[in-house]
Amino acid sequence: MLNILTDPVIRLNVAGSIYPASLPETYATLMNDKVDAFPALRPHQRHAWHAFLVQLGAMSMSQAGVSDPPKNAEEWADRIRGLTTDYPGDEPWQLVVDDITKPAFMQPPASSAEREKDYKSTITTPDELDMLVTSKNHDLKTAVATQAAPDEWLFALVTLQTMEGFSGAGNYGISRMNGGLGSRPSFTLTPSERWGGHIRRDIIALLEHRPTLLAKFPMIEGGDRLLWTLAWNGTSTETLPLNCLDPFYIEVCRRIRLRSDANRVLHGVRTSTKAARIAGKELKGRTGDPWVPVNTKREGLPLTLATGGFTYKRVIDYLTSEDWQWPALLRPLPAEQRSTKPMYLVARGMVRGQGKTEGYHERIIPLRPKTVGSAMTRRTVAVDDLGKIARERIEQVSTIQRILSHAIQVFAARGDSEKTSAEHRTLARPWLNTLDGIVDARFFDDLQTEFESDEDERQTARNAWLINGKDGVIDHARQTLHAAEDSLPCPAIHRYRARVNAEGLFEGRIRGAKGLPFLFDEGQKES
Repeated sequence: MLNILTDPVIRLNVAGSIYPASLPETYATLMNDKVDAFPALRPHQRHAWHAFLVQLGAMSMSQAGVSDPPKNAEEWADRIRGLTTDYPGDEPWQLVVDDITKPAFMQPPASSAEREKDYKSTITTPDELDMLVTSKNHDLKTAVATQAAPDEWLFALVTLQTMEGFSGAGNYGISRMNGGLGSRPSFTLTPSERWGGHIRRDIIALLEHRPTLLAKFPMIEGGDRLLWTLAWNGTSTETLPLNCLDPFYIEVCRRIRLRSDANRVLHGVRTSTKAARIAGKELKGRTGDPWVPVNTKREGLPLTLATGGFTYKRVIDYLTSEDWQWPALLRPLPAEQRSTKPMYLVARGMVRGQGKTEGYHERIIPLRPKTVGSAMTRRTVAVDDLGKIARERIEQVSTIQRILSHAIQVFAARGDSEKTSAEHRTLARPWLNTLDGIVDARFFDDLQTEFESDEDERQTARNAWLINGKDGVIDHARQTLHAAEDSLPCPAIHRYRARVNAEGLFEGRIRGAKGLPFLFDEGQKES
């Protein structure tokens, strides 16, 4: 029931209209770059769905021995069915298969019909099935999709089975993350912000990366690929070693089955397991995930995204620090290195905590051709150059923030610099975050302006970024100080003195030896 290879169960937004499509039709529409959006897809499900389409597409093409993604649905249907030739009835592609001994889409079978009794827990909505868990039921209400369409169940299944971590006894997580409380973030390049261009590019890049995966990791050509097609009773003896898997394997981490009632309304049933599906405890996520950076100083452990997500400081660390090795899909293809067109760095990830999620983060950074052609190829000199510029800028922002914090503290202390306290530092913190957000919004664009400038023009570009009388970092810091003065409590009798002393301190320190005096040297003028 609901065969995604033949039935139009996936809703696409095409030129403003909702168009239901089968999975092969979805691929064809993507490869022709006509998909504007997936209306039923929730933001935190984007990487799970993207990675699934890329891995399945690359796997089916590798199996067929082709390298150019087809643009018609018939070819995609043939390629995908080539992965499940043991199932002429398309059971692995149906959302509902009543026979527990046969697979259903992202739903592993059991070894015998008697195992049906194991599935005692009922799931009434796809958002109840999904991995997104909040500490309280008010950040994002759970179990509210009571009139859910089939594609909502499909996206929830893909997200759960390929992105979930440990969530209590009998509920083990995926192999592609570092520990049960880890995450599976994504860093990739794309020539387009549209779904089709991004997926097509990553399929081609992943196929090129296949020999490297086979050489570096204990995976095998012809290994198990779609793990929901393998019988699984949840026992420890069924745990799969990495060396029996295909490099592009798509895993499942939970024993789930969808069912349909007399009114064709879907619901789910699930049960626990006694061990993880893949022997990942010792691996700690070291599976060659082509989207995840790995820490070279920690034995190649994959990144676990921290609270706060993809700030400019963190992204610079991931891109330029020797502590991090880029994932395969963050490296430009040869044609992309030579291209005169811009590209985009797409970063996505969920922060997972103990028994809850701590936020979904996504960032898209436009990259200019010179940056892609030199720094993004991981050439040491160019990366070091970009990293040096970025770290200098980050340190200068920190200097400005320290001075701004001191000035706000003095204002909050009624202009008396001898009476600032921890309470005043706390009052200053939100204003420092405001300035950091302003810097963050333009950081990578401004960084590339300096990086792409001739050597003798770089200091001019840096100075203009710092101060230009309008939107330099120091200009914004002054504006932030004025806004803080207007907002923070201060008795009227002390307000004038507090303002004068705070602003005098700011201007004096920013020009002083521990500030940025080179901006105010004789002959240097503010624009």
